[in-house]
Amino acid sequence: MTPEPIAAASRELLNNLRDLLLEQHKVLLDLEKARHEEANGPIGGPGPFLNLVLGDPGFAWLRQISRLVVDIDEALSRRSKAGQPDADVLLQRVQETMSPQETGTDFQTRYYAAVQESPDVVILQVRIERLLG
Repeated sequence: MTPEPIAAASRELLNNLRDLLLEQHKVLLDLEKARHEEANGPIGGPGPFLNLVLGDPGFAWLRQISRLVVDIDEALSRRSKAGQPDADVLLQRVQETMSPQETGTDFQTRYYAAVQESPDVVILQVRIERLLG
């Protein structure tokens, strides 16, 4: 038995969230890069920066957003067999993950600190929250 297909409204919501998550990821990457350069000096180009993003523990927390984006992309791909229940789970994961908290998971506490630090992060967070209702 095939699952109920992803509803058009959920598909649109996931697409919009995906775009906001990518924007937020970029802003957070820029913040982490600035912190790293303040502590260690200039990074020295895109190659070394990519190596930091992929391997440095200071950037590891941002992989949760990357994973959400990949999972959304996979669920919405034409070859996907994901149904509405899968979309509902993804939406719940986005809601839980993108919930900045003073005490919580490593991601939530780091995200909370970023929300306190950056107006750009706040603006995107508000947009994410509005989409999620």
